[in-house]
Amino acid sequence: MSENDPPKPALAATPAGRESYGVESWTASQWSSSSLPQQGTRLSGSDALLLLETIRQCIAANTEEALREKVYSNIQKLFRYDYASAALGGNDAPGGGISLRRFFNVSQPCKVSNACFENDCLTCDRVVNEHFKSYQPQYWSGPARTQLLPRSGEKRVIPSHNRSCSLLMDFGIRSGYTHGGPPLARGECGSILCFASGEDRQFEPRVIEILEHLAPHMHLALVRAASRNEGYSLDVALSGREREVLNWLKDGKSSWDISVVLGVSERTVNFHVYNLLQKLDALNRPQAVAIAARRGLI
Repeated sequence: MSENDPPKPALAATPAGRESYGVESWTASQWSSSSLPQQGTRLSGSDALLLLETIRQCIAANTEEALREKVYSNIQKLFRYDYASAALGGNDAPGGGISLRRFFNVSQPCKVSNACFENDCLTCDRVVNEHFKSYQPQYWSGPARTQLLPRSGEKRVIPSHNRSCSLLMDFGIRSGYTHGGPPLARGECGSILCFASGEDRQFEPRVIEILEHLAPHMHLALVRAASRNEGYSLDVALSGREREVLNWLKDGKSSWDISVVLGVSERTVNFHVYNLLQKLDALNRPQAVAIAARRGLI
């Protein structure tokens, strides 16, 4: 090591009960500025425009074909990846394990997907398990046996017995990113988005920023596509007035604004909002709008 090289971070003590996980707790300050995403990281003007267009395509997409042809083709222009896949699921399997209910293979070789499922690699994978616990973005490297959680700056060592990592390496998949969205309501699925590469590419904070913006919209698009394929009933019994209020909520109007537009009292508007929250099983107004959009009600 030369005198100009940054000092290697000292490893913090491993918390009790996490030795088998192989955790190295590195603080954000111990990573170089080129390694971790900084607050206020800016995308270029062209990237920002393409990102907005990709979000627009997400909002419009309700089939796998639209996602593949419109959304993922744009993401390929935002950052490099070789293989993409996604899934809907959660950590609700018996014993607290991962349950994948719907798998979307965008561009991953079928032999890789088949091998992962046959060997039950995905449901016991460290990265996948962490995702369905925290729903935060991650970067991983197979050759380096590294799992990075950029929000906290925590770096974890992927143990050698992790079957998923070893299998992906056997197929020439060496690094990648994951992100996704949590369930919007009780009984619904979370999502995981996977972007992998055949090269051991270094961590790029810019990719995390892009995924942070895209993940909520891609989550909704995936749920819509799955619902369409599975014949999920989108019918919710809303009155005409409730639909009017819902559409104004979508536009960001307050109860007072809506009362003026509709010529009713603010109390009446709040009554309709309460009914909407109950019928859509939503906790708040933004979530009600998101669920309604997913179900094709607006």
